[in-house]
Amino acid sequence: MKEEPENGLSTNSTGGKSMAVERIKEKYSSRVGEVVLGATAEQGGTRSHTITVGGETTLPFLHFEGEMPNRPVIALEITDCVPPWNDALKRHYADVLDDPAAWAKKCVE
Repeated sequence: MKEEPENGLSTNSTGGKSMAVERIKEKYSSRVGEVVLGATAEQGGTRSHTITVGGETTLPFLHFEGEMPNRPVIALEITDCVPPWNDALKRHYADVLDDPAAWAKKCVE
């Protein structure tokens, strides 16, 4: 086994120097508020299920430093006019951009 010099530097296989780096964790000191979207019939609403967002105690993509109790969700916006998007995005919705009902159906499916 190769021994590390006292100064913390070691020689790599190409003869160059390398240095041990301590991983610094930036601990998020707060909690994102939770919001429940929708309400079931038992809750006085008309939805078949609810979606809960928020509740994280860590920064995005650092799930190993805290809790992420709810799965990520994606929301899509439907408008009644063709948005000024670039062609790379428009091509995915080109067949429904002029029909909001069809656009909404495509987003659900």
